[in-house]
Order: sequence, then C-alpha cells, then structure tokens
Amino acid sequence: MLNRRELLGQMLGTMGATAAMPPLAWADHAGALEETQAPAAGARAGGLIEEILCGAQPAMPSDALYARDPEAYWAELRKQWIFRPGFLYLNNGTNGSVPRPILRAYIESILKEEQMESSDDPELYPLWGYGNWEVYRQPAADFVGAKLEEIALVRNATEGLNYVANGLDLKPGDEVIYTDEEHGSGKSPWLMKQKRYGVVVREITLPKPPATKQQILDLFEAARTPRTRVVMASHITSATGCVLPAKELCAWARQNYILSFIDGAHVIGQLPINLHDIGCDFYITTPHKWLLSPKGIGVLYIREGASDQLWNTIATGGWDDYKSHAARLMQFGSTSVCILEGLRASIDFWRTVGPERIERRIRELHAYVKASMGALPGAVLNSAPGPEFTAGILAVDYPGFDRMKFEQWVYHTHRIRCRGTSPSRFRISTHIYHNRADLDRFTGILADYRKEHA
Repeated sequence: MLNRRELLGQMLGTMGATAAMPPLAWADHAGALEETQAPAAGARAGGLIEEILCGAQPAMPSDALYARDPEAYWAELRKQWIFRPGFLYLNNGTNGSVPRPILRAYIESILKEEQMESSDDPELYPLWGYGNWEVYRQPAADFVGAKLEEIALVRNATEGLNYVANGLDLKPGDEVIYTDEEHGSGKSPWLMKQKRYGVVVREITLPKPPATKQQILDLFEAARTPRTRVVMASHITSATGCVLPAKELCAWARQNYILSFIDGAHVIGQLPINLHDIGCDFYITTPHKWLLSPKGIGVLYIREGASDQLWNTIATGGWDDYKSHAARLMQFGSTSVCILEGLRASIDFWRTVGPERIERRIRELHAYVKASMGALPGAVLNSAPGPEFTAGILAVDYPGFDRMKFEQWVYHTHRIRCRGTSPSRFRISTHIYHNRADLDRFTGILADYRKEHA
C-alpha cells in the first residue's frame, strides 16, 4: 500500500501536468478559471496540498495567550486558514472556509480510503449512504446534546428539511405553520405538499425586528387551529439572522400536541446546542457553515420515538429497519465517507478552541460591525437589538442602494466577498477568522462607494 508521500507525489504530478496545459486547453478542461489564471491556480493548489500534508503547520495558540492577550490569540488562530493575503470573506452564512487541521484530516482520509485497504472487513467500503457509521454519528450526537439513535447524517439542510416534510403522513386539511423568514428549502417542501396532497400552509410574518419572545409566540398562537399538526421555524433565520425562541416555541407546540421542526442550519458552530434541552421533535443543522466542516454534510435529529412517524424519502436496502431509528434515513446511496472524517475533525477543532469562546468572539465582532454599518446614512437595521435575538449574522438594508452591483464591484476591485438577502440588504457574517480591521476596511469601502454613487 502506498504511503502518504507516495500518494501525494502521484497527486501533485497529475496536478502539475494539468497546470502546465496551454491556457486554452485548461479552459476546456476546467471551464471555471480565466485562461491567464490557470497555471498559477494549479500550482498554488498543489503547493497547498503538499504544505498541509507534509509541511510544518502553524501551531494552535495557547489558552495562556488568550488569557494574556485575546486579540493576539485570534491573530495566531487566523493562520489556520488558507485565505490569500488581502482577501476578505464575509459570507460564512452560505458556507465556511475549512481550516488547516480539518483540511488535513479530510485529505488524508481521501488518500487512505482510495487505496481500498483501510478496513480489515472486505465487506466494508468508504461509502457513506449505506450503513450506520456510528463512529461518526456518536461525536455529532455528543456535540449537539442528543443520543446516537436520534442522529442521522445527511448531506445538507435541504435534504433534512425534505426528509421530515415528505416523511410525515399528513392528510388533506392538516395544517403547517412557518414564518416568512424561512429559507426556500424550508418552505418549498411544504408548499409542494400543499399542492400535491392538500395540506394547508400558514405563513406568519415576523416583526423586523421583534420586541420580545412572547411577541413571536403570540403570532404562532394566533395562527393555530384545531387542524395544526406541524410548526416549523428557523433557530437563526437566513434572511435577517434573527435568533428565534426555539425552546419556548417547542414547549408551546408540545402543550398543543403539535410536532415541532427547527431549521438550525446556521446554529452548529455558532451557538452551543443541546437538542434535548430545546425539546424539539426534529432538528436539522449544517456543519459546513459555522462549524467549518467540508461541504456536503447535515446533522438531522429525530427525537427518540419519532422516527417511526417518518416515511423514507429515498428508499434502498434498510429503509424499513425501524430498529435502527434515525439511521434508517441514512440509507440513500453512495457518498464519500471522507466528508464524515472532516466532520469529526471539525468537532475536535471546535472543542480545542472552545465553543463558548467562539460564541463570544462571534458576538463581539457582530456588535462591532453592526455599530459601524448602522451608522452609515440611510441604514435600516433588520437585525434585532439585544443578545437574545442576535448572534453572528448582521442584516442591514440601505433602501434604494444597488447592493448586488456593489457586491460584484467590491469583489473584483478589492477582493472582498459579501452577499445579501434582498437587492438592497447586506447579510454580513462575522466569524473567528475576522478582526476589527477587516470589518473597518469593508465598512470604509462601502461608505466611500455610497458617497460616489449617491
């Protein structure tokens, strides 16, 4: 069996040959990079892989440094990411950038598994999508405060949202309540169920921003009828980053014999989670956002005893093995188990840094950029005031401003990548690889641009 260096040599040799292609040939082959960028991009990728696998890695900063100088700690930790100098990424709400220790675990798993000798059992293959893979489910269950049997590892939040919506056996006239701030992947399965089976969907409009938790709960109560069967809400909304009162909402649902389903796509890695404490029936979260896992992973929670209420959306061998509980929904076909190795490494990384420390840093930077962007002329803050409704996503609207035109301009001119959730609304995500200078740079450029394009 080839060792890591031998495999790396083969990989880099292939990449080097690809990078050396004439520009037009590269464009035909990759179809993504500009012709003049291709050789440099290929060489950089090969160099990064060699460095991450075989080179000396930046040391993780110590707790002693954090106690002495927190800003120096975060500056040292920032070295774990492979961003180019001068590039600024502000869209962690879509997906995060994987740091070096997690990249290393992920790439090493690929190299190991593709030799097809990683297991002593000739029946076992590196295929996630068949089997229960408890070695990866257990760390995920521990991290979110759940039991092993209650966790299914799926490929993203969209898949988990569809599994629950499509799996529940609702009848014509049964009602589902959700909010106007749900992601399209949260609304669409229910809307399809409404059109296909006659299920009734009721959408409530959240105040922007809300004043109290009770104000939100009262909206759900006003929408409830004797036919209400399911309530679905985001723990942190995608549109404005509002942290909804998930625990209180689930308690309300339980008192009224309603199933509760929480879309926590933005939560894992941003806020500590204890799903038993939240008290929901179903919960989906996405580690490739704030937990910075490799792309293509979701953690679906199904409360003990509730898995029998779900039909499989995808059926293959094992679909009717109800004794496997939530793992029954992991039988969906071939996917690389190496992604799960990246998930386990990201949980280890988070525990090393400290979830509470991470949450505190995310909130500090959020408050900082909120103050500076909110001070710009014409700003309308869609993010709620106070810590109970906010975490790391800032939503700020500049009515009449062409945010999408600015988004393209600032990326191509200043190498800053940002995004929004309406033509004039920014959604800025603060994470532990940011600092105040980053946020000042962005806000300053935005202010100057708006003056020039008033």
